[in-house]
Amino acid sequence: MAQQTIKHVSTARILLLGQAGVGKSRLTDLLARSVDTPTPSTRSVGDAWWNVQVRLHEYPCNKGMPPTPEWTSSSSPSSSHSSERLGSSCKLFRRRAEAACDMIPYFVEFYDLKSSMRMPREHRNRLFRNIDGIILVYDLLDMSSHDNLHDLLYHPLRQICRHRHKRLRPILKRRHVPILVVGTKLDMLKTRRLRRSGGIAGQLGADEILLNCLDPDSLAEKSRNEGKLRKFLNNAVDFKQYFPARRY
Repeated sequence: MAQQTIKHVSTARILLLGQAGVGKSRLTDLLARSVDTPTPSTRSVGDAWWNVQVRLHEYPCNKGMPPTPEWTSSSSPSSSHSSERLGSSCKLFRRRAEAACDMIPYFVEFYDLKSSMRMPREHRNRLFRNIDGIILVYDLLDMSSHDNLHDLLYHPLRQICRHRHKRLRPILKRRHVPILVVGTKLDMLKTRRLRRSGGIAGQLGADEILLNCLDPDSLAEKSRNEGKLRKFLNNAVDFKQYFPARRY
């Protein structure tokens, strides 16, 4: 990881959207949990309007990846010699790739609006302008909570697109803010639901994960869910870099 002091570490902000009762608070606990911050009190940064928890994310910064080696066909006359060259080329390429990749630390703040608060519109809009990624949360036991995500997403996405892009563009354009869709309460689902082709994840071109928010292994290292989460956070950092929030 690149050497940085805490005051030099940038912050990416993630907004959680979903109906009350779908498990956003539990999901925030799961997303922000780490060895260094094992309890909510150790990772909560607090806010009058939002439940905010923070975690550290290592973002891979590739400083000029080495060119892909020229592979030698195994059908060439000297196949054994070619295989040796292929093996040595692979090892060299991996070593050079690892050396070219720096892991840059980022703080990631997860924002979950307190359901009991009626937040002034201007305060809400000010936060939306600085959001780098959105997690849409629904309850697998109540698919109406999935269908209502469209309504919850419209206003934040409109604010982000209006203030983060240099020109107005359709809010569902290809390069909109990174989005991850999460279905909760997987442990309580008695029969696995068939994936619907018209789901919001498919409409937005977003990844979707289904999990039990009470199970820490739901996001175990090197699992498929963890891989999708890491990809989403990397995309959020990319969005922050390429479409920085305007200063007012």
